[in-house]
Amino acid sequence: MAFGLPASFSQYIPFNNLSKLEFQYVTILACEKLNWTITTINDEELIAESTVTLPTWNEKITINYQFEDPFVLSQSNGNQIYDRGRNKKNTEVFFDQFNELRKEIRTNFAEEKALSNYIITTAETSQTNKNLEVTVSQFYSPFSVLIPTKNYIITPILLFINILLFFIMYFSGVDFFSPTIKDIIQWGANYGPLTTDNNWWRLLSSVFIHFGFVHLIANCYALAYVGLFIESHLKKFGFLFLYLFCGLLSSLSSLYWNEDLVSAGASGAIFGMYGILLVLLATKTILKKLNANTIFFIVFFVIINLLDSFKEGIDGAAHVGGFVSGIVFGSIFAFLKTKRKMALAIASIITLITVPSISFYCKSKKIYIYKIIEYQNRMQEFVDMEKMALEAYSTYAGDDTEDVLYMIQDRGIYYWDENIKLIKELDRLYLPKNIHENNQKLELYCTLRKKVYQLAYKKIKENTSMYDGPIGNLNNQILELLQEMEKNQKE
Repeated sequence: MAFGLPASFSQYIPFNNLSKLEFQYVTILACEKLNWTITTINDEELIAESTVTLPTWNEKITINYQFEDPFVLSQSNGNQIYDRGRNKKNTEVFFDQFNELRKEIRTNFAEEKALSNYIITTAETSQTNKNLEVTVSQFYSPFSVLIPTKNYIITPILLFINILLFFIMYFSGVDFFSPTIKDIIQWGANYGPLTTDNNWWRLLSSVFIHFGFVHLIANCYALAYVGLFIESHLKKFGFLFLYLFCGLLSSLSSLYWNEDLVSAGASGAIFGMYGILLVLLATKTILKKLNANTIFFIVFFVIINLLDSFKEGIDGAAHVGGFVSGIVFGSIFAFLKTKRKMALAIASIITLITVPSISFYCKSKKIYIYKIIEYQNRMQEFVDMEKMALEAYSTYAGDDTEDVLYMIQDRGIYYWDENIKLIKELDRLYLPKNIHENNQKLELYCTLRKKVYQLAYKKIKENTSMYDGPIGNLNNQILELLQEMEKNQKE
């Protein structure tokens, strides 16, 4: 095996008393025996490309004979770091074929003119072979996803940006596997109240922020494969802009449907690219010939992940929004097959119209979002006063009657009255229907508590047990109300 950038392996090969013309001829025959495609022949070198059974990158083999010590160099064609030993194997099989054919040439030597004509004919054919594009639908090795090569440049750049940003976050103190919501927001996640407060950059920055290493790796490999399939068709800038467009529209979909959800990750943009891929496959627009198993895997991957988007904690709106965007953009590119620039221009116009329109609508909903936050913040006051009121009632068993009466009247009943006022004040805010209904129950809860305290005050002051029954009935009502509220929260 070999490592490098790209991986390669080389070895010297002697002329073995062959003339340069004979050496070229034997080299050509060896390549043909190995089914290698010859792409270049001149007075200095011969360049060929290996044939592989899998639809992945192959190797470029260079046989250089311009100096006294010729050598054969096998180099990974996709700039792979790790070659699984394929480059070394190429040199070995070439040597085996070369040595076998060399013996035949020495015993059955043809005329020099015939050799020269054969080399010239092969050289002419090689010019045609040079323009043939190898169909690639698999990666050479796990490292290959990060290595730019022909028709696969923007994808690894996007991968590097995601990975680099992740490790910057990690070394700044963010947890490697489970970042906190606070950290994700600080680093640029899409969060309604902040995004609509003129932090619109979060629509794009959130596409490069991830919830931990597992989330990052899953998205990176999904992006790598879709990039391998369609970057060559969309071209560099087409792929880049469509990826960003799908990312923006997926973030807007999340903002539209989720008022206070923290959203981050490249999933929406990636779903968009898979949406484009499915349209190109369905319309037979894409140039790559993918086998049935690969197409089935792509469709299965998209369906499973779309269904998985509706689980709790997953931003399904971003996934669906990105996927629908991809379907639209893919349809445009499929319709305008030979006019990529026009298709990209139309996609840009759609994005430029859609983004401001949805952003304006989401900003108009900002008052609604902020009133929810205001409500949640003020409810902490309710919790604090409830705690103080309940503590006042716990002194009921005290020895000093005056102190007990004081705590019930001036602390307990006082704080229940304050909570009733607070709930009425908060109920005037613009809030969802379910919160208004909950406010009514909270007000009733405080009223019942207040009645219990008032009866307890009379019981102690009058030193009688006549109020025990009503107090018990009120406590039962309070218990039933609390159980009903807890049930509603779970639903």
